[in-house]
Amino acid sequence: MPDRRHFLFRGAAGAALACALLAGLPEPAAAQDFPKGPIRIIVPTSTATASDFTARFLAEEMARELGTSVVVENKTGANGILAVQQLMSMPADGQTLLLTASGLYANPALYRNVPYDPVRDWHIVAPVNETQFILVGAPNFAPRTVRELVDYAKTRPEEVTYGSASVGSSTHLGPELFAARAGIRLRHIPYKGGAQAIADTAGGQVNIAMTAIPTAAPLVQAGKLKALAVTGTARSPLLPDVPTLAESGVSGAEITSKQAIIVRPGTPEAAVARLRASITRITATPEYARFLAQRGLDKEPIPLEEYLKSGPEQLRRWTEMVRLSGAKLD
Repeated sequence: MPDRRHFLFRGAAGAALACALLAGLPEPAAAQDFPKGPIRIIVPTSTATASDFTARFLAEEMARELGTSVVVENKTGANGILAVQQLMSMPADGQTLLLTASGLYANPALYRNVPYDPVRDWHIVAPVNETQFILVGAPNFAPRTVRELVDYAKTRPEEVTYGSASVGSSTHLGPELFAARAGIRLRHIPYKGGAQAIADTAGGQVNIAMTAIPTAAPLVQAGKLKALAVTGTARSPLLPDVPTLAESGVSGAEITSKQAIIVRPGTPEAAVARLRASITRITATPEYARFLAQRGLDKEPIPLEEYLKSGPEQLRRWTEMVRLSGAKLD
């Protein structure tokens, strides 16, 4: 049974503090002592990604709320493991945060030795959004819909190529889940980053790709990529004419990336409560709603209390995607 102590407020003191913060009441002395200096948000992706945009929006707003500088540090490598390691190497004082994404739940199934357990070791502060993916095709690729793609691929096993950011990334596991549910076989072309994979898809070097909607939307709108389907349970407001995979005849292939802010286990509850209250206020503002709409992101659909318990299900789902892909990394 997973140890959920790191996900929950311990005792009435923590709960009372959170309520006081959210209600605008005077803060206990422990909360008033936090933060004691600059706050850092580690992002496990490069700049100009959905995670990076989100972290920078939060950093600007949190700096105003908490009265201290909040900096964003992009730490890429090893499918996000290096970013998690950096968090775990810092003091458990709430001054260093990590913006997680669901793909980090895949690593325990991908690697032999992963220095973290996403269920046991992550103290979730607050969910911040959910990112849908989009299946796109090269302009010179014949199929224009998912149904046409499936029919085309069934007569050409492993001839249809797809590009991804790397082996084991969401952009690798997502297409493998889609292929398994559609009953087709695709050929994987891994890159050393998502930007080049999408550029080569737009250039026709590979046939299809799956990427976050904020990454692909400008290219779709400019006619440089064909939008085949989005991967969530509902259409994206940013691309309302693009159907879901389920609407296109492929069910059970839904994939999204849930993003949340976490801290190290053992972080004082006063610090966690103040961070949680700040982020909760920010993500409830009209400004944040506009930010999400402009980027093609969605607000996390489940309440905080449910999200705090979602780790085992996320781990199970991403482990299953790794199994379907057959991917293994040292």
